[in-house]
Amino acid sequence: MSADAWMHVITAEYLHEYLPAGGSAVKVVSGNDECLAKIQAQLSAVAEETGLYYVAPRTDEFDANGKRPDLHRIDKLFFAITASVPWVDLAIQQVQGFLASKGIEIRGRALDDLEGIASDNGRDANDLVNEYQRELATPQIRDHEMAIEFRTALLALQRAQLVPDSYTPSTTDILLHWLSGQTATGQANALKRLQIYERINQTNARYMLMSFLRWVRKMRYNGSVICLDFRPYESVKISKAQRDRIILDQVKRAIAAGASHQDLEGLMAEHTPVENRLFYSKAAYMQMLSMMRRFIDEIDQFEGLLLVVLTSPAFYEPLSPRRYTDYDALQTRIGLEVRDRDRPNPAAALVHLEVE
Repeated sequence: MSADAWMHVITAEYLHEYLPAGGSAVKVVSGNDECLAKIQAQLSAVAEETGLYYVAPRTDEFDANGKRPDLHRIDKLFFAITASVPWVDLAIQQVQGFLASKGIEIRGRALDDLEGIASDNGRDANDLVNEYQRELATPQIRDHEMAIEFRTALLALQRAQLVPDSYTPSTTDILLHWLSGQTATGQANALKRLQIYERINQTNARYMLMSFLRWVRKMRYNGSVICLDFRPYESVKISKAQRDRIILDQVKRAIAAGASHQDLEGLMAEHTPVENRLFYSKAAYMQMLSMMRRFIDEIDQFEGLLLVVLTSPAFYEPLSPRRYTDYDALQTRIGLEVRDRDRPNPAAALVHLEVE
């Protein structure tokens, strides 16, 4: 079906209604590079218009240290999804919102000038802190839908903006390192002081992501759209003879389907060797398939999430070195739906797209 028709349904039924209501879904789409680039651009634009948090983590390029992003690991995916989150700005926004709701005017003062803010409003600084703790912090720490470490970290980050400490490194720096998977000198002891005892790792990152998606809806967003590019995981290092056999089979199929000369040129271009291409091992590929399957199985535990997985048409070819049938558990979840034989379903879990 056309990319425009699919986007029309996704926008009207999911981005405008379903996600803001707290619903979540996983969609797998395939198409050529032009089609998928168009989809990403449209998803990003609509997400911005509708107040959704949008992120498209890169799986196809090395990081600043020359390492693969390895998004088949759930902790790496969490860090990539939250990399652009303005944690401190949102913490300040939440504290400022609380003060405003109590009629407290900041009057151009820094948020951590608590004595000055209290004096300007005829209040006692300790009373303001106690009121913040009772009416904002306590309800948040009791939100058991979020992981305790995540709740603790965000509350400590908020409090650090209101009541800064004299530690080096500061509480804010320690928490920003923790949220991004980095380490800092003295971090372990500082985290224990905040009652955070684990780093974000593969064991707890799924719950951290669930917590983040819930929390982000409490802030400025109506939900989240994550666009995950699976295509680099499809690529394998193969010999020229193997590549030629794959191309020949696909060309025969395309000719039988009435492909034009331009279509055949595009098909050949897709198999042109690219220098410095990023390849993933078979183990990483299978781990990514397993992670996708788990997202589908547990999607009701995520709040306000649309996960869009981008794949190439080659992934569904029977002679491709890595293909759709490699993992039965995923294939049965996205490909064996009851469907109309003549009309594509834009709301299906798996949709093959083309540009009109």
